[in-house]
Amino acid sequence: MPSVVAPPLLSVNDAVFPLHPLSGVLSLAREQQWQWSAPLLALESQSGSQVQPRLSYVQAREALLLAKHQLGNQLGVLSGARKALPQLSYLAAGMAAQDSLADALQFGLDFQLIAGAMVHLTLEQRSEDIALVACALFEDAELEDVLAIDHLATAVNAARQLCPRPFELNSAEFRLSDDGNRSVYEAFFQCPVRFGADSNQVIFDVHQLQQELFRSDPLQVALARSACEQELQALGVLGQQSLLQKLLALPCANHGIAQAAQALQLSPRSLHRLLAREGISYSAQSDRQRITRAKSLLQQGMDLEDIAAQLDYSDSRSLRRAFQRHTGLSPAAYRSGKHR
Repeated sequence: MPSVVAPPLLSVNDAVFPLHPLSGVLSLAREQQWQWSAPLLALESQSGSQVQPRLSYVQAREALLLAKHQLGNQLGVLSGARKALPQLSYLAAGMAAQDSLADALQFGLDFQLIAGAMVHLTLEQRSEDIALVACALFEDAELEDVLAIDHLATAVNAARQLCPRPFELNSAEFRLSDDGNRSVYEAFFQCPVRFGADSNQVIFDVHQLQQELFRSDPLQVALARSACEQELQALGVLGQQSLLQKLLALPCANHGIAQAAQALQLSPRSLHRLLAREGISYSAQSDRQRITRAKSLLQQGMDLEDIAAQLDYSDSRSLRRAFQRHTGLSPAAYRSGKHR
C-alpha cells in the first residue's frame, strides 16, 4: 500500500538555517576562549566566508548544546545580546526602511526564517500592551526555552537599533526557573523579569510601535520584500510550518492521534512516522496543551469539575494530579496566584 504523501513541512533535517542564529554563540566562544569542539570549529571556519552555509536544526543543535553546557540557561540572553541588526542583510534593510517600528517588526516577523529563526515569534495585542511571544518550531525540551530567550533578546536588540527614542519594555516573562542569574536578564532587558511563567514573552506599551523610523523608503521596502520572498522560495520553505506548529494549531489538541492525523489529512501511520522523524511526543504535547488550557480556564474562574469534563479528563482528581505533575502546584494554588 503506497504511503500517504505528507503536506510540506519544515523539518528538523532541512538545511535552511544560516549561521546568524549561532553568531552570538560563536562570539561568546571567542570572548571566553572556549576549547573548540569539532562542531564549533567547523562553524567558526565558515563564519567569515562570503557564501554562508545553511544548517539543519539537528546540526545547529549540536553546537547549541555544547554552548549551553558552558553557560547554562543564561546562554539565551548572553547570545541574543550579541546579535546586531546589520547581520541580517536585506531583511535588516527592509526593516530599517519602514515608516514605523510596528511595520518594521511585522516585516521582520513575516520573514523571520531569513534570519534563521529557530523558534517562531508573534506579536499579540493585549489591552494596552503588546506581547512579543516566542513559540516552539520543534520539540526540544533541552533548548526550547533558551532559544526563545535568545530570539526575544535578538528582537529587542533590533528594536533598540531601529528606534529614534529608547525602546522600553514593561516586563519580560520566561518559562525557565530562576537560575540565580536574574541580574544578567535584568541588565539586558532593563525591566522586571519573571521566571516560571506560562510562556516566553516580552511586553511593552502599544505606543512603542508608533515610533517613526529615520529612513522610510518604500522602494527599499519593496526590493527587500522581493529578495526575502525569492530566498524563501529558493530554500523551498515559503509558507511552510513545522509539524509541531501544525499540531498546536489543531482544534482537537486534547484528542487522540487518529483525530490529529485526520485533521492533517494523513493516515495515522504516516503521522506516526513524521512524529518519529521530528522527535515529537504527541502525548507530551497533548498533555502540555491541556494543562495550558486548564490554566486559562482556572484564571477565568471555571469550576474544576467542568474544566476536567471540557478537557476530557476522567474526573477532577485526574486533572488535579496531572496539573500538579506539570506545574508543581495544585489547581487551587495556581488559581490563587502562587505561580506569579
